Amino acid sequence: METPRTGVGGAAQLPPAKNGIAAALRTKSMRAPLFWSAIGRFPLYLVSLALVVFTTSRGASYGSAGLLLACYSLGAAVFAPFVARRVDVHGQTPLLLITGVVHPLALIGFVSTESTSLATQAACVTVAGAAIPPISGCIRALWIAVDSTRQVGFSLEAVLSESFVVFGPLLLSMVLFWGSPATAVVLGGVLAGAGAMGMATTRASRAWRAAAGKRDPLGALRSAGLVRLLVVLMSAAVATGVFNIALPAFARDHGSADSVGLIFGAWGVGGILGGLWYGGRKLRWSAELTFAAGLLVLSAFTGLTLLAWNNWSMGVTLGLEGVLIAPLTAVSYELVARTARPDTVTEAFSWAITVNIGGSAVGAQLGGLLIGNHSTRAALLGAVVAMFVATAVALAARHRFATVGETSPAPA
Repeated sequence: METPRTGVGGAAQLPPAKNGIAAALRTKSMRAPLFWSAIGRFPLYLVSLALVVFTTSRGASYGSAGLLLACYSLGAAVFAPFVARRVDVHGQTPLLLITGVVHPLALIGFVSTESTSLATQAACVTVAGAAIPPISGCIRALWIAVDSTRQVGFSLEAVLSESFVVFGPLLLSMVLFWGSPATAVVLGGVLAGAGAMGMATTRASRAWRAAAGKRDPLGALRSAGLVRLLVVLMSAAVATGVFNIALPAFARDHGSADSVGLIFGAWGVGGILGGLWYGGRKLRWSAELTFAAGLLVLSAFTGLTLLAWNNWSMGVTLGLEGVLIAPLTAVSYELVARTARPDTVTEAFSWAITVNIGGSAVGAQLGGLLIGNHSTRAALLGAVVAMFVATAVALAARHRFATVGETSPAPA
């Protein structure tokens, strides 16, 4: 499926859709996969938050809740690339069906265990994390085949990603109002499973096959260009992880911890608006140069958070920053598609998710240490430094991103 590819210049060489994201939504072969992929990914953030709420509602400590959430995230980060590798070998349908069954069953097992059985609960959430359906990698692999709307397809993906961040927690609040934390966990698993199985039945998903190629133990990581891109994405994710800790602390320091939801909401809304704006644009520069230059501007905007004096000014600053995030995310999808080997495209997108999770985890730890030993401002400065590191690596390696399927030298 990864056969239309581009040379140097990437997205700038693609014929853009005249009507932007609306044209992508009118792509007949993608309507059903898009619908089911949205259903399956909508509860991603709902489940993560619901795990914490459910655990603490049964009298467990936040330490136990953090451990279970870590197990869930670790299962996803470690196993997602290997599940995606099987997708590249066997096609999307079997893996979507298997994970669509295992994921909700593991979450049902989690809420059914006794509150004192921490080891059993940890095992259940680890399996649930490992079996998160590979919907994101699959839908992005499908967009690569639709060459005429590939750029706007990736823009739509970036908008959807921001939407899940904003509306997933809102869905959790609605479920908790009418039901219970256990209901929220199970509903999240069922929605993910239904989305995976629905997508597996679509014509586009059933017909998809990765390009034939020689299988390699390193898989997608054999591409040196992709590895360099993953380093950039992980560095940028460190900044996000710092923000996840620093923003609640900033809101608390400035009078109202409850305002943190509005701050994150402004960030997400900015991302949605930026993605919608970018969807109909034609890149004037090559994708690799656009990515590096965009990171530089985003780093400068991140620095503006150091000047915020209250929760409202922080919300405005992050809203402006969010406008840049979705377009950069869309360009990063283009670079992942280009630097991945044709037979490992789904795995490549899963590695991008994995390094994002890993970078965020590192950033959260870094942010906690900086706040505990110094101040919230120190943590925000740490996020700025992480963004400039990502920018420096992107600028240095941008010519490597222009090479299609570049491979590392074979090991001795």
